[in-house]
Order: sequence, then structure tokens, then C-alpha cells
Amino acid sequence: MRRRLLKAIAFVLLACALVFLLWRGDGYLLIAYGTKTIEMTLWVAALMVVLLYLALWFLRKLLFGSVEMVRRFREIFLFGSVERAQKRAATGMVDYLTGDWFAAHKKLVRTMDKVEYPLANYIAAARSSFEMGDEAEADNILDKALAIHHSELPVALTRARLHVQAGRYEQAISILKPIDIKMPRQPAVLDLMHHIYIAQKNWRALEEMFPAMRKAKVLSNVEFEELEVLLACEKMKSLSSQCKSLLIAERMPMLQNLWKSYPRAVQKLPAAIAAYAQALIENYQDQEAEVIIRKALSNSWYEPLVNLYGRLQVKEIHSQIRTVEAWLKNKPQDPVLLLTMGRLMLRNQQPELAREYFQRSLNVHKSLDASMEMSQLLEQLGEHQRASEYYRLSIGLAGQEQDSEKSGN
Repeated sequence: MRRRLLKAIAFVLLACALVFLLWRGDGYLLIAYGTKTIEMTLWVAALMVVLLYLALWFLRKLLFGSVEMVRRFREIFLFGSVERAQKRAATGMVDYLTGDWFAAHKKLVRTMDKVEYPLANYIAAARSSFEMGDEAEADNILDKALAIHHSELPVALTRARLHVQAGRYEQAISILKPIDIKMPRQPAVLDLMHHIYIAQKNWRALEEMFPAMRKAKVLSNVEFEELEVLLACEKMKSLSSQCKSLLIAERMPMLQNLWKSYPRAVQKLPAAIAAYAQALIENYQDQEAEVIIRKALSNSWYEPLVNLYGRLQVKEIHSQIRTVEAWLKNKPQDPVLLLTMGRLMLRNQQPELAREYFQRSLNVHKSLDASMEMSQLLEQLGEHQRASEYYRLSIGLAGQEQDSEKSGN
């Protein structure tokens, strides 16, 4: 802008000087070249200079305009205009989002270098190639995408996600770890790594990464609580397995020490309590588990704890029965509680009462545990035909549970 202003001022001054000189007289200009001469007045010379300048300016505009025109025509006929490329890229992204990988790949590859922000096109084109089974081309496209400024993180995340989709968790982690070191606390990186560790059941690595995830606010508060409970439960399961190689007297202190190391908020959660109680039962500490479960159920009702209560092997069976009877007064139609009472009656050598409670539980809700208990009891009582009916029911319920687990995954 400043240069244009200076040029305009210089041009005006030059024009004023020329007009002033011409005003003083016609003047005379003689140009001699060899034996030839050109004579003219200053007015004609000035006009010739102006005409020459205009001719050069027009020629320059014509030349550059022709080059631009050729470029435009070439772009339109060979590749399409920028506007057309952007429209094609937009429709390609729609195809990508709707899962039409072939159409998306075709449109995105042709327009990758013709849109203003091509990174999204590169990534979508690479994903489309991967979905079509061409992993080599997907890698090639992502290699090209790396040349774009600030593209290292999104390209690395895309590569890792493609590996995860293919079930190659180790390769995905090998891509993400250097990125996490170079650019720590990236929420997208931590979130993807935490999902990989869960799929691998690598609880130790997930526990080490947990503080960084909390600082980066990768998950919501509810999700952090669920993850913290999951880690606590898995750690308790691992210790429970390790304790089985120790003397029984040595097991209880180790389990208690781990439990006391948990935050108070975790110790109050029913899922964590259930994991601790299960670990105690596995290591022959049923009496301690009974106290913990009874106290926990007095605060909040949790069916897995009710289920565990019926599996305890404690000496005071009559005390257990009285406790469950008190619970049944408030929850007479609870199928898990009825199943628990049936198990206690079976342990108390009252098979007919156990049968009655198992049947009541099945009348409220047909569960695999209750049908298995009923089939085993009827087999012991000699009612083989009835036992077979409940055994077939158990097989059907087991298949339903497997189908629900598959659909949930």
C-alpha cells in the first residue's frame, strides 16, 4: 500500500513537471541514430511516451491474463475448478460418513490437494482405503498427510485406530507411546491408549496411566469412578490369585492391606466391596466376608453381594438364615434373595424348603443360577425327569446370556 502511494506521488510530480516544461514553450526533440533522425515537438514526444506506457501495460495484462486463463481452463477440463473440487470433497465426506467407502475414496483422492484444508480429506481417504482392504494405500496416503503442518498427532491417531480396528494392539501402542512422550497429556492419545489397555486387560499399565488421564480430564467424573472401581477390582482379583500360593494364615493380612490402601470413596462402592468379599471367600475367609457383605447390604442393596451371601460357608448358618428372613420381609419378591435363601436351606439340610425357594425365585425371574440349583436338587431327590426339564431350561438360559454378552460387546 505504501509503495503504491509513493509511485502515485512520483507519477503526479513527473506529470506536473512535464506539463510545466511544455507550458513554457513548444520545445523541440531531436533523436539521431546513425544517418537517420527523428524530429518532433515535446507535446508529441510526451504523447508518444504515454501511448508507449499504455501499450506496455496492456501487453503485460494480456500476457498474465492469458497464463491465468490457460491455468483456469486446464484446471477445469483436467481436474475441475476449485469450487467443483470443494463440492466433490464435501460429497466424498458424506459418502465416508455413511460408509460408502468406494465412492468416498474415489472423490476424496481426486480432491485431496485442491481444498483449502486437505488434512481431513487425507485421513478420510486413508480410512476408506483401509475399509476397502488396501492397507498399503492407506499407509501411503497417511505418509503424504505428514507433510501438512501440525499433522503428526492426527495422522498418528489415525494409524493407531486402524491398527486397533484390525486387532493389532501392540502396533497401536508402539505408535501412541512416542507421541505421548513428545506431546504429553493429549486427551485423544490417552483415551485411545486406555481403551487398548482395557482390551488387553493390561491393568498395571492402565493404573500407571490413570493419574495422567485424570489431569488431562479424559473422561467424565462418572467414567473416572467406574474406571477406578474396575482397577481396584482387578487388582484385588490379581492379589487373590497370588494369595492362593501362601499359607491360609498369611492371606488375610495381604488382602486387608490392599483393601485399606483404597480411597474411602472406593471402599464404599458395592462393586469394590463385592470384589473384596469374593477374594476373601476364595481364600477361605468366609466369616470376614459375611460381616462385610451384611454391613454393605444394610447400607445399599446390591444383587451380586446378595448372591455371594448365599455362597458363604460359615458356621452360624442359623444366624445367616435369620438375616435373610429379615431381608425377605422388605423384599419378598426379590429373585436373587429367594435363591440365596434356597441355598441356605440346602446347606441347612432342608431340601424341601430349598426347593420351594428355588421355585419361587424362578416364578419371579427365570435365571441360570436358580434353574441349575433346581436341576441339581431334583437329581439328588431322584426326580430325574423333572431334573432334565430344568437342565434343558438352564441350557436355553445360558445361550440367551451368551447372545446378550455378544450383542453388548
